Amino acid sequence: MTKNKQIFVRAHTEIVKLPTSRRPKAAKPKPDGQKKANLPRWPEYVLVFDCETTIDASQALTFGSYQFCRAFGNRYECIEEGIIYADEVPECDQGGLEVLRHYSKEMCAETPSGYPQQLALLSRSEFVEKGLWLAGACAGATIVGFNLPFDISRLALDNRDARHRNETWSLVMFQDKCPKTGTARENPFRPRVIVTPKDSKAAFIRFAGVSKRSKKSKKRLVPYVPGRFLDLRTLGWALRNESYSLQRACEAFGVPGKLDHQPTGQITREEIDYCRQDVRSTVALLNAMRDEFDQHPIDLQPERAYSPASIAKAYLKAMRLVPPSEKFNIPDWVSGAAMQAYYGGRAECRIRHTVVPVVHTDFMSEYPTVNTLLDLWSFLTAQALRFEDATDDVKKLLTTVTPETVFDPDTWKRFAFFALVRPASDILPVRIPYNGETSNIGVNPFTSQDPVWYAGPDIVAAKLLTYKVPEIIRAFRVVPDGQQPDLIPTALQSRAEIDPRKDDFFRTVIEARARVKTDGSLQKDLRDALSYFLKILANSGSYGLFVEVNPERVGTDEKTGKPARAKLKVFSGETSFEQTSPVVEQPGAWYCPVFASLITAGGRLLLALLERAVTDAGGTYLLCDTDSMAIVASEHGGLLPCVGGPLVSEGCEAIKALSWADVRNIVARFKQLNPYDPNVVRDSILKIEDVNINPDKTLRQLYGYAIAAKRYALFTRASDGNIHVEKPSAHGLGFLYPPKSGFNDYADEPVWVVEAWVWTLRQHLGLPQDAPRWFTLPAMMRFTITTPEVLKVLQARQRKLPYRQRTKPFNFILSPIIDPLTGGNPVGTDANRFTLVGLFSSNPEDWYRFPYVNVHDAKSYNIARPGRRMPYQAEPKTYGDVVSQYRWHPEAKSLAPDGGSCKSDTSGLLQRTPVTADGFRYIGKETDRHWEQGEDIRMLDPSTREYHPNETAKLVTDPILQESACQVSIRALAMAAGVSDKTVKAARRGLRLRKSTVDKLKDALGRSRT
Repeated sequence: MTKNKQIFVRAHTEIVKLPTSRRPKAAKPKPDGQKKANLPRWPEYVLVFDCETTIDASQALTFGSYQFCRAFGNRYECIEEGIIYADEVPECDQGGLEVLRHYSKEMCAETPSGYPQQLALLSRSEFVEKGLWLAGACAGATIVGFNLPFDISRLALDNRDARHRNETWSLVMFQDKCPKTGTARENPFRPRVIVTPKDSKAAFIRFAGVSKRSKKSKKRLVPYVPGRFLDLRTLGWALRNESYSLQRACEAFGVPGKLDHQPTGQITREEIDYCRQDVRSTVALLNAMRDEFDQHPIDLQPERAYSPASIAKAYLKAMRLVPPSEKFNIPDWVSGAAMQAYYGGRAECRIRHTVVPVVHTDFMSEYPTVNTLLDLWSFLTAQALRFEDATDDVKKLLTTVTPETVFDPDTWKRFAFFALVRPASDILPVRIPYNGETSNIGVNPFTSQDPVWYAGPDIVAAKLLTYKVPEIIRAFRVVPDGQQPDLIPTALQSRAEIDPRKDDFFRTVIEARARVKTDGSLQKDLRDALSYFLKILANSGSYGLFVEVNPERVGTDEKTGKPARAKLKVFSGETSFEQTSPVVEQPGAWYCPVFASLITAGGRLLLALLERAVTDAGGTYLLCDTDSMAIVASEHGGLLPCVGGPLVSEGCEAIKALSWADVRNIVARFKQLNPYDPNVVRDSILKIEDVNINPDKTLRQLYGYAIAAKRYALFTRASDGNIHVEKPSAHGLGFLYPPKSGFNDYADEPVWVVEAWVWTLRQHLGLPQDAPRWFTLPAMMRFTITTPEVLKVLQARQRKLPYRQRTKPFNFILSPIIDPLTGGNPVGTDANRFTLVGLFSSNPEDWYRFPYVNVHDAKSYNIARPGRRMPYQAEPKTYGDVVSQYRWHPEAKSLAPDGGSCKSDTSGLLQRTPVTADGFRYIGKETDRHWEQGEDIRMLDPSTREYHPNETAKLVTDPILQESACQVSIRALAMAAGVSDKTVKAARRGLRLRKSTVDKLKDALGRSRT
């Protein structure tokens, strides 16, 4: 069964012309205070605070606590402590205010002698004036918190949309009395706070400029000071690559954590103690993170460490390495060819709905290892890059490629090339909407009359998997010229020195990590922390920064009020064209698709080489996931029943399980590819994961069960037949709000995810199982309000309420999962334009009581309990529904054992799906991956930026087509027309579509009538 589909390929874009409002203006003197200042890494003073809120939907400020700290050496200590209370305390909470007053008089501040011992009591207005303005803006103190955007928005008086095109929130913090009317107004001499979410883990925060000027002198009355805001949640992510809660961060950094108390939203002594401890923990966490951050000899302020990549970039900068975009003159056609060749990691399920014994293996630091094998450090440090024709050389190389040659590290240096390929059933990565909805990447037999660009390692992998040389039209090789002058050495957390003139950065980091792991002079905690840091540094500096693009909206046309459009030139493979777009993709500082494509292709080549080694030994694998593969293996090996297997056992189709000895031999073979110092990294680059190993270092029998790509669990079986989940995947579950609190440290996943997998496995194995109590709760997603569009929908019915009672930026919200296929939406509503969001509560009983708003039309609805729905209500799925259906999620990228479509109940050894290109579609950054990104509201509107070679080839869908499309099933019409569900939805809404797409829809509708 072959899929004839339009192929999605990535494109490189260059901005040709910006709208007038976006063009650079003539140079003007910068506003006062905006000149670049050499600020110290850590200021002398910090203001640390935390807010407690009501537990109702408004999440309004009840009170807060703060510590104003001064640096004594490299440690911050509190020199003033106080409590904050809301300006307008409701009459019903006056008793709470008295509690605060008594508490502040009776309790002492935790300050050293010589500093105020009285616990200060400040109103919100007093706190923002003395703290944010005088301390933060005027005195240069850093404002510190954990999940800082939430706490700052609790102190705000109002929220406005930011004026700048790519900023989000403008928070009003200060007010005074109007001299004419005597009424309260926004203080024109104080700045707002601008908060722009970067992603679910970081935000850009600064003071806005104050526009008030003197009429006589025309000078700014108030200097512009951007301020310094440090969110420790973000800094923890940058240092440890973990998204922590405050409690888990304290545990990870070894400082006292939160009190064991459940907030009530009331003002009590217990609540005050709880809040003060949160601030105390935040200060301790700040000191611990400072100690760790200061071990990095880099020029980076902590508030600018937004991710592990920020630290990696700072190390590269410390060596004076010039970013590729500034140093190399890479032709646009080269970037277009490289971007067309760019694909992410390989992830697939090969055996489905069948429990098999496995040995789980993974590659040691896959991307740093690939960088070292390809010698990409010589490219990064080069003075220039050349792109030489290598057509004949590449053709000759491919004829000699065998597994033995690819196991030679010296051969890898010849794989740094790109080739234009005319695929003919060659196993290559190909991006299509396998499931009919969103594009995904599969490594499958690919055929195309039109040639496609691929990176060298992918073409070598195709030869390994088929023993057939792909047809090469032409090829070019990337060649480094010289070495960039003025490079200087730097140190890795004082562990090892890197001299970029002679040392490979990626090799040195991995070797330093190996030394740390075996350094008996270090305490275990320090050894583990250093090893983890070096792993993060190597991974974050070896891939993602080279493909970083940041979509930005162009803005609004001042004349028409409609979105303005920039003129772009688009490059992808052999195609280039111009078009206009309301969004531009601004490349990151280290953007270089040549490097990014080679690196990810190298990772897929490692997996292809492992697949070849396993199949040559007569075995197969359960799954692979970017840098890992679960090989079907047992202690002594043998035949296993498996539908679609190539062997026969007792009259049944079967596969061969390799023995543990076979797997060890394969692992040992990859030792040949070890590019590191053998005296430091003695083992193979392929390792057997710890999940397979007993405490006494012996292997144990592990079993695996896979549903689809990234949906699997590894488990052990006890002698009594019971099971124990060792490694569960949260993919497809982790986007849900946890129905049960707790984290399973052993499995490294939330408790409820482990329980969901236990229930699923026991059901599959026919073992008795009891459904968890949370199965009956409505399935909810939790988001943080990070976009004005969503907030405006929720505030539509709150305009008459005071700001304190309204929904605010960075409030948590809930979105129940309504299944349109089962008619969960209210009668008379469009199932495809029905997405509910509602106010957050951690109490499930409130979920049925609160109203929800449809983001498409701002109408309000309630949800009903299962089986009790009235026609005007919505009925969400339950968690039990989600978990029950989770098992039946099809592996759309593969075919069933019989060669047909992989359906929900398909089991056995899957086949690769042959794909034939039926045209190409050019896309930008793929943004439909938010299901893995945490509490990001963009999950509700996944999208991929698409570029059209001929913009005039679109027309407005005519009313007849729109009406006809609304009368048939979206999925049925999409499958019949060979388009995505998203395209059918656009047709039903009367949006502009390409003529060819409209013709397909009309033909499909015509066939359905006949």
